[in-house]
Amino acid sequence: MSFSRIATFIVVMILAGPMAVRADDGSPSPMVAQVPYQSPATSARYSVFISDLHFGVGKEPAGGWDPTEDFRWPKALEGFLNKIAQDGGQRVDLVIVGDFLELWQPPAEIKCDGVSADLGCSIDEMAALVGKVVSEHAEDIGILRAFAERGENRLHIIVGNHDSTLRYGAVWKPLGTALNADSGRINLVTDGVWVSSDGRIVAEHGNQIGQDVNKYATWPTISRHVDGKDYIVRPWGELFVQRLFNSQEKTYSIIDNLSPETAGARYRAADRGLWGSASDVARLLTFNLLETSLRQKSVMLGKPPAGKVDWDLAMGREKGAMLFLYALPKDDPLRLQLEKDDPDAQAIKSELTKLANDKQNLPDAEVQQLCDMIAVYEKDHICWNLQLGSIAEHFLSSKSKVMAKHLADRQATYKSMRVFIYGHTHQFEEPWRVDLEGTPVTVTVANTGAFQRLIDEPGFLKRLDGRTPQEALRTMSLDELPPCYTAVTVPAVAIGQIPVPKTQAWYMPEDGTGVLTAPDDPRCR
Repeated sequence: MSFSRIATFIVVMILAGPMAVRADDGSPSPMVAQVPYQSPATSARYSVFISDLHFGVGKEPAGGWDPTEDFRWPKALEGFLNKIAQDGGQRVDLVIVGDFLELWQPPAEIKCDGVSADLGCSIDEMAALVGKVVSEHAEDIGILRAFAERGENRLHIIVGNHDSTLRYGAVWKPLGTALNADSGRINLVTDGVWVSSDGRIVAEHGNQIGQDVNKYATWPTISRHVDGKDYIVRPWGELFVQRLFNSQEKTYSIIDNLSPETAGARYRAADRGLWGSASDVARLLTFNLLETSLRQKSVMLGKPPAGKVDWDLAMGREKGAMLFLYALPKDDPLRLQLEKDDPDAQAIKSELTKLANDKQNLPDAEVQQLCDMIAVYEKDHICWNLQLGSIAEHFLSSKSKVMAKHLADRQATYKSMRVFIYGHTHQFEEPWRVDLEGTPVTVTVANTGAFQRLIDEPGFLKRLDGRTPQEALRTMSLDELPPCYTAVTVPAVAIGQIPVPKTQAWYMPEDGTGVLTAPDDPRCR
């Protein structure tokens, strides 16, 4: 999501394709960018995956950082690129797995009023916004360009949900020019799915997995032609960012740098009460719960992976709002707010009860995930089936079911896929395995986390220094967060061998030296 200076690049502009694709309603769609990528000679290559840099609008006219800007670390970026280039012998595929740019937080001068709640920026406004981001991050983009132009390195850019409009030629143009994409060393992945040359590694941003609130219903078509102008479709997640986060970062500068991504919103609620509509807060709570890595929680709580649990999902749905509230820790600030009997809390619980009984918007796999979370925090498991036996003997496995369905769909197209990498959640994951039902195929899954400074809730609470969490949310700066940036690396393997991903963290203060380390290194927490 949630985030340098001007350098001159004289390059040949990347032209969009000669014909526009037509939208489902028959109106013309903006032209999709066509980038003259040149694949390197076939050889074993080192693959590195990062995501969610969120390059944004940079600095304010007075010289200070805009509150919405999250990426302020050019030395860490350059150090990381030098390290992976050295480790890969200058034969590196660096894949940015979505949300390279932050295009959901436009400055005041780019209005993006749109024509309705679900239609936001015009193509022209998005192009202007990309031009501003490129200008503000000229140093960072120059570092990436220099990396791509060394040896046999390549830079691959997958569009995510925050920068989905890069797929269109007019919006891509300023960035493509700055990166010298005419060199053939830049690969823009406009359909959102990157595949290695041998087909064994598949990567995508992740917002199209399951019932994600950032999902585009008509992907990859994300524009609509209204009254002679092209507008970009806004999923609910974008509306959420603009309604709830954009106005808050002036007061709470790290609100979207806590992990999981919406943790900061819960502490803000404890500070100043609930805000937004009942529907917005209900979806915020659901999004927060379903994006959280249960595997990280189970490791943190010391629960061993052994077996599976199949809950009574109908019983879970019958609990209505409690299905969501009990999936939060008992001392969670948002849960405490919602357990009150005031009108705001009652309205939100009413929305949650509706959602609990909506099988289309809350599929069984996600009810299973909520039941798993309840098993972590509650003695009385509200999805309990007496025939299951002891919960201590089982592993919380629902996320595997959601992922398995998505991977089965992908495997139908990418039959050689054995490794799947995504980002989006801002939460790194150690590689884990998913069996595809009905096939002998097992896919190793890894999450990149985010290549920006984030901190999980335990780490945030350790840094309070006598402040309440609410005070710390108001006063803690990005510079106080650990200088760690997570990535997934895949060493080169011989043709026919299955690649093995590894989740790592790049630890590097802006005034120090860098080192690749484990993501749970104490310096990163």
